Amino acid sequence: PLTDEEIEELDRFLLDAEGIDESMDISTLDGFLTAIVCGPKTIMPSEWLRWVWDMQSGEDAPVFNSEAEAQRILELLMRHMTDIAQTLQLAPEYYEPLLLENPNNGDPIPILDEWCAGFMKGVELDPEGWLPVVVGKPDWMSTIMLYGTEEGWEALEKKNLSIEEHQALADGLPETVLKIHALWLDQRTQQLAAGHIPEVVRHEPVRNPDKVGR
Repeated sequence: PLTDEEIEELDRFLLDAEGIDESMDISTLDGFLTAIVCGPKTIMPSEWLRWVWDMQSGEDAPVFNSEAEAQRILELLMRHMTDIAQTLQLAPEYYEPLLLENPNNGDPIPILDEWCAGFMKGVELDPEGWLPVVVGKPDWMSTIMLYGTEEGWEALEKKNLSIEEHQALADGLPETVLKIHALWLDQRTQQLAAGHIPEVVRHEPVRNPDKVGR
């Protein structure tokens, strides 16, 4: 796993590197990679990496100061993704989403928006594949969609949740991820047992150029 210092190093690069103005922060990245790891189909780095640099259009790329820096950042990205995958596979009881926190005068409050928005970005890479969960099991996705979509943000304003209600939703995220991961893992296992190669996402997601970022 990445150390705290390495997580900070990766987050600083994502926020400060030249050439990328719409890059993910570390929490958004964690949610994004979690969705890719959990999803029904394999998504290659050549498809998902560009969205890390440019969450809005997938077009911008960072300006690396050296080849060594590029290798270092890619190493951190892949190690973090591997850690998520191995934790969900081998030690699910230890899985936790990487959430930012509001200090709240010494009584921290978890921030769900960035992580959930990142997860939903991962879902957008294969919207058809995710339909059985997004449509078929809406209770599983309710918190993620509440904090990770424009429609959800509008609903949040109306709900006016208490801190206790907000904390309860945050506490439920790990269980949600474990259920989603188990569902698609079982599907892929059955495909392999039947002699089928799991599908790979090769197309670009549909983008709305008029969509306003949060």
